[in-house]
Amino acid sequence: MKYYKRTWILCLMIVSALMGLHFLPRVEVFGIELRRVDLLSDLFPDTPDVSEKEMAEAMKQQRPHPAHRKANDCPKGMVCIDDYSMDERRNMDVFYRRLAELNTRKRPVRIAYFGDSFIEGDIFTADLRDLLQSRFGGAGVGFVDMASQTAGFRQSVRAYSQNVESHSVLDSIHRNQLLGINCRYFFPQRGQVSLTLKGTAYGKNTQQVQKSQLFLKTNVPLQVTAEVNDGQLQTFRLSGENKMQCLTATGDIRQVKWSFYADSLSRNHITLYGATMDNNSGVAVDNFSLRGSGGGVLLSIPDENLRQFFACRPYDLIVLHYGLNVVGPKSGKKVADNYGHTLDRMIRKFQALQPETPILLVSVSDRNTRNKDGEITTIGGIRYLVNEQQEAAARNGVAFWNLFEAMGGTASIKRMAEQKPALANKDYTHLNFRGGKVLAEKLYEALVNAVKNYTKQQQYED
Repeated sequence: MKYYKRTWILCLMIVSALMGLHFLPRVEVFGIELRRVDLLSDLFPDTPDVSEKEMAEAMKQQRPHPAHRKANDCPKGMVCIDDYSMDERRNMDVFYRRLAELNTRKRPVRIAYFGDSFIEGDIFTADLRDLLQSRFGGAGVGFVDMASQTAGFRQSVRAYSQNVESHSVLDSIHRNQLLGINCRYFFPQRGQVSLTLKGTAYGKNTQQVQKSQLFLKTNVPLQVTAEVNDGQLQTFRLSGENKMQCLTATGDIRQVKWSFYADSLSRNHITLYGATMDNNSGVAVDNFSLRGSGGGVLLSIPDENLRQFFACRPYDLIVLHYGLNVVGPKSGKKVADNYGHTLDRMIRKFQALQPETPILLVSVSDRNTRNKDGEITTIGGIRYLVNEQQEAAARNGVAFWNLFEAMGGTASIKRMAEQKPALANKDYTHLNFRGGKVLAEKLYEALVNAVKNYTKQQQYED
């Protein structure tokens, strides 16, 4: 009898201990929350954690209604572009018209695509570029930095630089007044300085182009040579005006090597930025990615530097795609609201510099982390940030495309990472090239659908 009594007492003690553990508060050690192990979780109703509550609350927020899209303009299952601009000079119709009238234009339709590590190495943008060029014409990878740590990783171009010193806005010590459109600048080192660009077979339109341009500033006389296809030399002599120079080499270019000699004196008076590979018509997409950036660093680029670059290389669409570095696992609405003020300034900067160029704001993608129960799920701040980005687009009269929704919403990056073959990395944040192609197709389809709607509307009005 005493044996059974002791057994029941032991069971009661165990259950009491487990009940006590269930109601323990979250425990942190050095700011890190310990994973919670709850053996009685199946006996209690589910209680959403903070991130799930935030997601539910954020999803209830009413979204602004786009100014330029009718309900029947968007096919079922497609995430379409919302245009909030009421200004006919720079709404998305301006961009759609330029695509529709490519045959009458004397230069390519250019897209400047700014982003963070989500598009690093030309992931996503390489396939968007290839799709647009296959439909509307054009060739080449667009802009390439004078030197890059991801050159070996990038599949859309082979880039080799020699005797080049790199500087970035993210460096602890840098000179803002020298920053280029890529938030970087480069100094030549003493000796032969060069950048070689070579087409690849990654897409249908990257192996050969009609021209290449080099972007630099110099306040001393300088002779620059472009060697095309290991043979033909084109020489450029600069007087040293200390403004943005865009030197243009032409031909059937499969490879180009830009080079010059820098001595101990001249190297201190030359600033390099990068080079391009393009056709004379069609579509060009320039990837301006910066790992670790939320986009606010664009405000550090001097307006005059951007004006000079735009004078050489005007754009027909500016895309702003940031957010992964803005929110973390514990970020909420306040973080998103504060970032909204930065977005306002970014958008207005480009509106002031390019008043007739449409701007497309692309939402943050899904980002997952492991919660206290060990489950991989979307971090709570993502939905708040998506909503704030859409609000910012509406406030500033620009276009918006919801990438978070297009990729499948909550926990979509997890599903992409777990596919066979995988479409995303197991950091549950970044895509691989396969995943980049899948999502690039979605933005491409949204753009093509919008161009078709624009063309139909013009025919109807005529």
